[in-house]
Amino acid sequence: MRDGRWAGSGRCVVRKNSATLLALLLAALLGIASAAVANPARADADSGADVSIALSRLSPSIAHSDSTVVFEGTVTNTSDQPLSRLQATIWRDLTPITTRSELDTVNSSAPTDPVGARMYSSDTPNAFQDLYTDAAPDLAPGQSKKFRISAKASDLFESTTPASGIYLVGVQVREDGVSTVGRTRTYLPVVSDQSSNGLQPGQSQIGTSTLVELTATPTMTRTGVFTDDRLADQLAPGGRLDALLSAAEKPNTSYVVDPNLIAELRSMRAGYQVVDEDGHKTAGTGQDLATDWLNRFTAMQASHDGFQLLYADADLTSLVHAGRLDIVEQGQQAAARVPETKDLPLLVTPAGGAADRPTLSAAKQLGARAILLADDNVGDLGPVVSADNSPTILSYDTEASTGPGPDPRDTEVQLRQAGLADSYIDSVSGEDPSTLGRLRLVRNADEAGSETAVQTAPWLTPRSVADLLNDPTTPLGNRLSYPDADGKDELTGRQLNKIDQLTGDLTTYQHLLARPGNLGVLIEQSGARAASSSWRNHRKAMSEFVEAQRRLLTSVTGTSLSLDDLIDGDAVRVESNPQITLTGSSATVPVTIVNTLDVPISVQLVASSANQSRLRLEDVGAADINSGKAIPPGCDTPAPDCKPSRVPVQVPAHADANGDLPVTLRLETRQGEDVGRPQTIRVNATQAGLVGWVIAVAAGIVLLGTVVLRIRQVARERGESEPDASDTEPDDSDTGPDDTGTEAETGRAEPEHSTDGLPRG
Repeated sequence: MRDGRWAGSGRCVVRKNSATLLALLLAALLGIASAAVANPARADADSGADVSIALSRLSPSIAHSDSTVVFEGTVTNTSDQPLSRLQATIWRDLTPITTRSELDTVNSSAPTDPVGARMYSSDTPNAFQDLYTDAAPDLAPGQSKKFRISAKASDLFESTTPASGIYLVGVQVREDGVSTVGRTRTYLPVVSDQSSNGLQPGQSQIGTSTLVELTATPTMTRTGVFTDDRLADQLAPGGRLDALLSAAEKPNTSYVVDPNLIAELRSMRAGYQVVDEDGHKTAGTGQDLATDWLNRFTAMQASHDGFQLLYADADLTSLVHAGRLDIVEQGQQAAARVPETKDLPLLVTPAGGAADRPTLSAAKQLGARAILLADDNVGDLGPVVSADNSPTILSYDTEASTGPGPDPRDTEVQLRQAGLADSYIDSVSGEDPSTLGRLRLVRNADEAGSETAVQTAPWLTPRSVADLLNDPTTPLGNRLSYPDADGKDELTGRQLNKIDQLTGDLTTYQHLLARPGNLGVLIEQSGARAASSSWRNHRKAMSEFVEAQRRLLTSVTGTSLSLDDLIDGDAVRVESNPQITLTGSSATVPVTIVNTLDVPISVQLVASSANQSRLRLEDVGAADINSGKAIPPGCDTPAPDCKPSRVPVQVPAHADANGDLPVTLRLETRQGEDVGRPQTIRVNATQAGLVGWVIAVAAGIVLLGTVVLRIRQVARERGESEPDASDTEPDDSDTGPDDTGTEAETGRAEPEHSTDGLPRG
């Protein structure tokens, strides 16, 4: 049952404030009761609902003159004050509804119109029930009481042969016998003069097709990981998906299923985890439930005709208007991978059952067998409509989608009885039965339960949607409408930017991984899931789901990381000293690439200086990092004490001038997407090697020049110290051999050395 409360009403009893007051009022109360035997009381105008009345049973759903009509439900105090001595009583209007205009009038009427009559005659004691005891006369705020009241049809309609038609019936709750504090109304068909086939004279049988939509809001962020365990609740007995599958299993019922739902249930069947926004993981509880549901679904498929929705029930109209049909097409690639649904014909179901011409064209482009629209958006042309450049339009019934109120009008009892009333009016309208075919769309558990009862009406003939598609079509003409309210609910530019950022960052992650695995499939799925029609009017929930899809990384320590930590953070980073000095015109800058993820990656390093004419650095390709191998994780299995993996890299640098310059180091995937935050360091290019060579060459030149000058100096000195032979006087003394030898040894220097000891010549 959908979340919501009904405003109801009912009978009340006099408050006993004292013995004197009781005595004074008792006679008046008895007088009122006596009058009620002859004339049922008229319902008061609604003075404000202090209680909600939820009908859980109205039986039978189609009454006959000999029926006993039973109402069951719950009364809840929705005010902020205690309510005293509440009483529930049957209420009805005795005028049968037999035409479409009369039914439309009641559907739009106020809860107090018509006034009708309550039943609390002493002759019908089961038609009213006290909701209190003497020991506990008050119903506190928020508290509830159940009721069960009943009446014979002859008493309910004040006739043993009530006229056939649709009657407005319900329950009122009154406080202290003086004020109506809540009411609820619904329809009850009455058939008194039926023939053997269950039809009245002149009543026609009309075809009715039921389409059960099997879908759910996406909760899986990647295989085996879910944001919550709500699917397990829906799969449990009595849950939404359990009830919908039960409805789809009925004979002559058709179904349409979201391939993403099947993909999520397959993942649940294999075992899964629920990860909250803080990264905490718990084991999912729905593995067996998913297994059982999928087994039932497979068995149901064998005997029913079915269709597939767009993957994740993508919001086609929003995406067409935004020029983003590519998101839908990418989702359809994911749909083609789901074995249970990939061969089913495509049925497009725009959000709100509304579409415009571009949406019809897009549905045809996608190869849809049909597009499902609400009947009030195609001019009530019948269930099968044709249009140019469009697949066949299936128009589902909305007139019977709600009860007469007060709100909420979408409980199982209300939906069932509204459907019966609407189809009954068509069957007695006198129109050609072939033009009165009906298509009912079942999307929630309440509708699932009500549709089963509707199909048992004698004036309805169940048929499959596949048969319905073979009927002659009615041309659409210019009757197509797209309400402004639906346009305002479309995906916003901000939401589309979130989707683009998600798929773009996932692609970067795919290109970063040394072994991407099935990440390409996840990219196909993620955009469609984020663009699901389920997120209309739930922008916060959509943003939270996108953020959950981004939390798919894990560090070597086991910490959950977001794609933000990869793209703009330091999950993968480059490290270096903040100040580097180059001592040559060609040198290397030492850096380290750090991988904190639990998976191997492949990156390339891009380095650039602020002035390329003074300092040039070379990029280092992935093939030159870690000997061309992937950068592994720090550990085989994430552990709290695991350290990130670190790989040293030398970045070639060329300095053409001295000076201190900023240098930016950043990492890229092989395809060129940036990874992590850029690192900026300072590089001081001194060119010390070139200066040394200049000094050495200059020193050599100086040394050589010095040697040459000294040699020339020595040569001049020798020339000055040796006399010319013509100027030498011969020695007249008579010398002998011994004297000559002695003179040579003592009076002359060694011929091979100069007086300063330097070599000659």
